[in-house]
Amino acid sequence: MKSLDSKNRIACPSPDISAYLDGELSPADELRLESHLAGCKPCVDDLNLQKSFLNALDYSLETEDKIELPQDFTRSVVANAESRVTGLRRPRERRNAAVICAALIVVSLFALGSSAEKTFIATAVIVDQFLAVIISAGHLSYDLALGSAIIFRSLTSKFLFESGITMFAYLTLFLLSLYSFSRLLVRFHRAGHSKF
Repeated sequence: MKSLDSKNRIACPSPDISAYLDGELSPADELRLESHLAGCKPCVDDLNLQKSFLNALDYSLETEDKIELPQDFTRSVVANAESRVTGLRRPRERRNAAVICAALIVVSLFALGSSAEKTFIATAVIVDQFLAVIISAGHLSYDLALGSAIIFRSLTSKFLFESGITMFAYLTLFLLSLYSFSRLLVRFHRAGHSKF
């Protein structure tokens, strides 16, 4: 008799009961569950319990008066949230955070136990390799910038400043740009004073 009850409890589709009440089961699964419910009293009791719970929940939601929020509810929530965030900017809060982090480090060291040395060595190797990559990238960018500056300087001195005609053209362009800039400044100042 006990083995029959245990087999029924193992085969009982109790998660399917809530899906059955919600109408989420396929027609074949509904038929299978209904045929099971015809011969299983614990599942019928579970079904009735869930039905009564859903009825009580529906009744309480229907009869409950609507909750009215105060007019300044949003403003008070925002003010409360902002006041809690400003506490994080105080020096005392930072000191507390640093103490908590230090305590967590100490606890993690005790938790690592004898494998702490291996963990530190592995961490040191990773940090060392990461720093090597960053330093190599820095050297590469410095070398590229230096090489580009040398090449640009040699090209400009060779082609641009050897002849007197190019020097005259550059000087003329420079003076023309100074004149244009001064005209723009005068217009800007006139427009600014006329508005006020």
